[in-house]
Amino acid sequence: TTEIYTLSLHDALPIYAFSMTYEMIAGYLRGFGISMVPAVLTMLGVCGVRIVWVYTAFAANRTFDTLLLAYPLSLAVTAALLLGALLFYRPAAELAKENAAVR
Repeated sequence: TTEIYTLSLHDALPIYAFSMTYEMIAGYLRGFGISMVPAVLTMLGVCGVRIVWVYTAFAANRTFDTLLLAYPLSLAVTAALLLGALLFYRPAAELAKENAAVR
């Protein structure tokens, strides 16, 4: 049992860089008043991907390693979704335009 936990921490811990990325982007968007988009994208990315993974990939290959892949996959998808939202909304660029128009 100890070997399984060591393996899972060794493999999963570096993947949490994706978690830090999506948390920072979500906080950045919330700071500009865009709060619903990061909430929905995080829910879809984290919960949705894991649920789909369990019912598809894990159902086809019922191993612990297959189950563990849901975590890095869902974190990477969430980070990508929020990065896409950041590039779509570009809140700092919009604020800069508004400030330039006021001057």
